[in-house]
Amino acid sequence: MKKVEAVFFDFDGVLIDSLPAMKKAWEISRESHSLIPKFEEFSKYLGMPFNTILDNLQISKQKHSLIKETYSREARKNIKLIKLNPNAEKIISWLRTNKIKIAIVTSKDFVRTIELVEYLNLEIDLIVTPEKTLKGKPHPEPLFFAAKGLSIPICNAIFIGDMISDMRAAYKAKCKYLHYLYGYQKLSLNSFAYGGNINSLWEIKEYINLI
Repeated sequence: MKKVEAVFFDFDGVLIDSLPAMKKAWEISRESHSLIPKFEEFSKYLGMPFNTILDNLQISKQKHSLIKETYSREARKNIKLIKLNPNAEKIISWLRTNKIKIAIVTSKDFVRTIELVEYLNLEIDLIVTPEKTLKGKPHPEPLFFAAKGLSIPICNAIFIGDMISDMRAAYKAKCKYLHYLYGYQKLSLNSFAYGGNINSLWEIKEYINLI
């Protein structure tokens, strides 16, 4: 059996840079719904399901659906602001050539994820969004769901993330993990530590070839 049968990617901050679109969508949502938290606060919780972010910002659950509707609408309007990160296409092509399966495990909703995957012309085997599982990252359930969906043991997968919530999910799932250092959450000396670090998505190839 292969040592690595699949690579799971977080989406925002890892495969794509969507920060400009998210910032614009949140600013409009904040103004439309008279919200106090600025984007700097919102961005601390990226990688978690949207409703969980709102909970962490202490926003009333009664407002969640309307805020999410506004945010999603504005994010779609600004799809052209979203770009692939360096080497994303290159590593996906290499993985496919080497018959290594690819999943996206994201906290972005299914509709917007599909729109972006099609817009960016990405060839992905499986997409796991919050609608697919009862619990989101940092709970390990999305990673278990991805492994089951691709019919592989979780120990034969690598998860590439950029948030501590990604790292914690991998740790709890006992899944190999690489933290993309050019993503949205930088590691500090006091950060929870698990797995390895990469500066470039192309380093995934080197990691796979070494194990």
